[in-house]
Amino acid sequence: MFRIRFTICLLTALSFLPGRLAAQRDNDAGEYLILSAQYGSERSHVDVTGRLKELARADRPFRVTHDSMNADPDHGRTKELRIFARGPNGRERMFQFRDGLVVNGSMFRSWRQADWGDQHWTGGWNGRSDDDAGEYGFFDALSESTTQDKGAKDDRRRDK
Repeated sequence: MFRIRFTICLLTALSFLPGRLAAQRDNDAGEYLILSAQYGSERSHVDVTGRLKELARADRPFRVTHDSMNADPDHGRTKELRIFARGPNGRERMFQFRDGLVVNGSMFRSWRQADWGDQHWTGGWNGRSDDDAGEYGFFDALSESTTQDKGAKDDRRRDK
């Protein structure tokens, strides 16, 4: 009798396992693969890809501040986190989060595993210097929504 109950309990528990594993996988199945992350301002910024990986492994939203980034490259000025990522179409995109905004990571592939980042990526603060500026997203803290300027070139880059 004990064996029958044990077997039933075991089979019941195992039946929930695939759904749970799929849910975990889906939570880490965003569209964009992170290449690099920069924090600061155009005048002074630092690479924070390693710090972003630490925050991603915690798998919970965080507010962008100099404390959360463990850096204050432009003391006394408003800064932003720029995450450069490659989308499913192969194009690179910049996600900008100003100080005080919340990053939740759901749009990024392998967020929780933090097995991303391209140590050979050479985009710097404004991304790659080719003519194709890609897509840029600006996020607001309350809705975590994006306004996209798809395919448009960054005005700052054109003015240079």
